[in-house]
Amino acid sequence: MKGTLIKAAEQGYITQLACMMPECFCPEELGGACYFEPITNDWSDWRSDWMPTLEHFPVSKKEGGKAAVANAILAHRLCNRLDYSIRVGRSHARDLERIRKAREEAIRRNNVQIGNTAEPEAEAATPKPKKTKMAPEWKSLPDAEKAQYLLDHPTLSDRTWTNEPRLKGEKRDAFIRRILLG
Repeated sequence: MKGTLIKAAEQGYITQLACMMPECFCPEELGGACYFEPITNDWSDWRSDWMPTLEHFPVSKKEGGKAAVANAILAHRLCNRLDYSIRVGRSHARDLERIRKAREEAIRRNNVQIGNTAEPEAEAATPKPKKTKMAPEWKSLPDAEKAQYLLDHPTLSDRTWTNEPRLKGEKRDAFIRRILLG
């Protein structure tokens, strides 16, 4: 990747190689949110569902958001497209089918790697509903303690704890202090 995503990572806006969409659809059998297919100069790579893409956040492109480091998160191509389809009410059944097929293929590939060549049961191919996750304990800490926690854990992206954008050139520690400590 190049351009805005690289600059965002270099400036500390992107601190984790993970899909940061509100819901990542990449199957856990592939590696989930932290799995990205590598990009090469081959044109066919640019159609991969699991390639890294830029998502305009916190201001979406539809709402006038620009591709700038302070308005960028990392996302899978398919997660980015699905999020948009869901928000605007566009049909996304084909995309859900692509996810189902990717999951089945990953299960098949994983079974071959461990020597289990038996076909997975039909049940295993149907995605199970995700369990509702509890909010991490640090999110309920008082602001001063939350600020210290975030400073001690630099891999937590800004998006995990605020919708506020950083000011131009603002470093992570200054941003955390400005938002949480006033």
